[in-house]
Amino acid sequence: MDTFALAAVLLFIMGGVTAQVQLEPQNSVVLQSSDARFNCSTRQQAWTVMIWSLNGRLALTILEASGMLNSSNRFSAIDYSTAGESKWEFIIRNVSRNDSGEVSCQIQGSEPVTTGLSVQESGSVEVLGTNWTVMEGDQVVFQCLAAGWFPTPQLSWTVADTLVDQQLFNTSSVEVGTLVNSNSTLKFTAVHNVSVACLASIPALIIPQRSSVFLVVEKVEKPVHRDQTVLIAVIVSVIAVVLLILIIITIVLCCKRRKRAQTNYQGEARAHSQPPKEGAAHPGEGQGQDNLGYVTDPKANDTNSEYTDSGFWKFNYISTIQVPDVVKSNQEANDHYGTLGDNGVRKHRHVTIV
Repeated sequence: MDTFALAAVLLFIMGGVTAQVQLEPQNSVVLQSSDARFNCSTRQQAWTVMIWSLNGRLALTILEASGMLNSSNRFSAIDYSTAGESKWEFIIRNVSRNDSGEVSCQIQGSEPVTTGLSVQESGSVEVLGTNWTVMEGDQVVFQCLAAGWFPTPQLSWTVADTLVDQQLFNTSSVEVGTLVNSNSTLKFTAVHNVSVACLASIPALIIPQRSSVFLVVEKVEKPVHRDQTVLIAVIVSVIAVVLLILIIITIVLCCKRRKRAQTNYQGEARAHSQPPKEGAAHPGEGQGQDNLGYVTDPKANDTNSEYTDSGFWKFNYISTIQVPDVVKSNQEANDHYGTLGDNGVRKHRHVTIV
């Protein structure tokens, strides 16, 4: 300790007016190799010496009149005093885990005010493996390793930037020397393309460290689609069979109807062609209708009628027409068919054979 520091301590010990001192922040947490900063302030105007200590060792002495007495590369201070308040910021540069403990500020005539300092270490975090490509519906397992941390890091997972419930993954830790390694496993079913990230955090970190991979999910035909295809094929087959049966039934009915009509026609034809039965009420019944244009020969019973070889009667149907006797030389040739009347008119007889 130099002469000025010793004089300051003596002044401090000799006492003075009791001062109200405030130290901030309380329980500071910083990362190793960073800077730790503390503010000590008082509203008492008349003070002479301010002493800063780290874990009970004198770190820095400040005189109200002249400023710092024993600053160094690790310990220094900045004056932020105003007209109504005396305020100094104490800085510890390049802190290590050995600096963890108590930091105190004391102004002459007052009790020392202390706060805590915690120096932590951040390590690395990595999701094992690279980007994944799986089939839809597959179970995927992701593993995250956080190494070289102090204290034990808190591991968490995000899927599509959504925090995963802690009950859905397992985490374990192991000490390696003065540091801690942690391992976490996440398992879920692949549904669609998604980003998966593992985060490691300790209180000294403002933003957690993270490692992420991308999961590519290839779509596959779901069984329900195949079932629908089979169902459609079955329905189409049933409809085709029903239509075929209906067509066959229609053809059979048409054939039966046609055959029935042909049978009725042939029956009627046979009925009309059969001779009349004996004792029929009306002769010729069932053999057709009477020819209304037929005229009975009044001389049908004449001896000139003949019975032909075919079994039909031949009647000499005579129609008397008066024709002048113009050609007499043909009399003998026509005597067989007509006779000459008394008045010189030849009567021609026309015969119709039935």
